[in-house]
Amino acid sequence: MSPSSSFTSPVVLVHGAWVGPRCWDPVVAELLRDGVRPHVVTLKGSGNRRNENGPNITLDDHIDDVIAVINDHDLHDATLVAHSYGGRVITGVIAKLSDRLAHAVFIDAHAPVADDSGPSDERRAQAAANGGMLPFSGFRLDAELVGDKASYELLKNDIVDHPFGTLTSSWQHELSSQVRKTYVRALGADAAPFEKYALACRSDAEWSYIELDGPHMLQFTHPSELATIITGGN
Repeated sequence: MSPSSSFTSPVVLVHGAWVGPRCWDPVVAELLRDGVRPHVVTLKGSGNRRNENGPNITLDDHIDDVIAVINDHDLHDATLVAHSYGGRVITGVIAKLSDRLAHAVFIDAHAPVADDSGPSDERRAQAAANGGMLPFSGFRLDAELVGDKASYELLKNDIVDHPFGTLTSSWQHELSSQVRKTYVRALGADAAPFEKYALACRSDAEWSYIELDGPHMLQFTHPSELATIITGGN
């Protein structure tokens, strides 16, 4: 990766559902090699906050988690990056803090550009049978993808059920034209649920659109490419 030497924007990374901040480790390693030290958010109920997990967690709780990182570190002109469900989270952040942001990167993520019909009946049934929490399923995550068995075991131990209410809350907002927007689409089969967002961004002149030939968890297969996109080298 060779980001521009003028890149000075603070970077904030927001993970998706089920997994914690450890999913960003390969991308963080790439960023650090070029002197970019990102702020990696731990959403309530995930990672080392898993003891807080439960069906009472709201989308607003997760939005507030990201806003707290931006405020606590007094970040300005930040690059805000989200994967998967994290797109819902940063959409809410942009609606509240657009004046603190320079660039938003949605990596195979929910984006407020297409009609959202909500979770499938199958997902609703899974959550109802699990006390309002949605178990992990539907996306590839294995030792081969992660790169080695030890790292995979650590990541697997981080997986938690996801509070279903965060996926049924109203979340779409018109994004400020002052914030540069990039959508990264994964072309793997398990990324199919995000296709409608990707295609909407591809046809929207306000968005930069990039495709990577990999699975939904692009952090493990394309960390260098993602780091370059984040630092504006795309």
